[in-house]
Amino acid sequence: MKPETVHIQGLETIRVLSPDSDTAVVMIHGYGASMQDLFPLWNLWHQTGLSWYFPNGPLSLPMGYYEGRAWFSIDIEKLEEAIRTGSHRDMKKATPLEFDDTLQILENYLQEIASTHKKIILGGFSQGAMCASHLATRAGLPIEKLILLSGSLLAEERFPASAKSIPFYQSHGAGDPILSFEGAKDLYKKLTALGFKGEFREFAGGHEIPPVVIEDVKKFLG
Repeated sequence: MKPETVHIQGLETIRVLSPDSDTAVVMIHGYGASMQDLFPLWNLWHQTGLSWYFPNGPLSLPMGYYEGRAWFSIDIEKLEEAIRTGSHRDMKKATPLEFDDTLQILENYLQEIASTHKKIILGGFSQGAMCASHLATRAGLPIEKLILLSGSLLAEERFPASAKSIPFYQSHGAGDPILSFEGAKDLYKKLTALGFKGEFREFAGGHEIPPVVIEDVKKFLG
């Protein structure tokens, strides 16, 4: 299995194809990261029958010595203020400017992947997890499992009244200074209210993917 860089629905993507694979794992990075950020995880999580996709966000962010990517804009001043004061942003009523367009881009992306794979396991970290949570409620996508790492409830009004039940795994650091633990629990409650069946892993840490979550996800993929 050899990683390759391809373009799918306009999104640059690192892809690792497994022979005779019927399941694609799509992992969506967070704000300011890139497709390279989550890519190393495939070596830790790979199992027979899985192919891997790591797309780049459509928005370019100058990050000093490297170019970051994003799925939608954020208010940096509010984020910095929240970190400085130890407060948390309530994001469930917020709908970022590019959010709807980004979800449509990602839905088209998943539809193309579904043309060659029967099943999709969708996951993301931070901003990527928030996108994934909405995509999992959209009809017509063959999403079998959902992985939400350090996400939060965003744009609650964009969630449908009902959706197909999907198993999910969610993790969040109790001391996360970027996206609040309360916002993560709000997301968990929202998904379970829609009929999703999931596990919420709280860990003692911040905005990160600790070893215990790495092991949890490996089991969840099995």
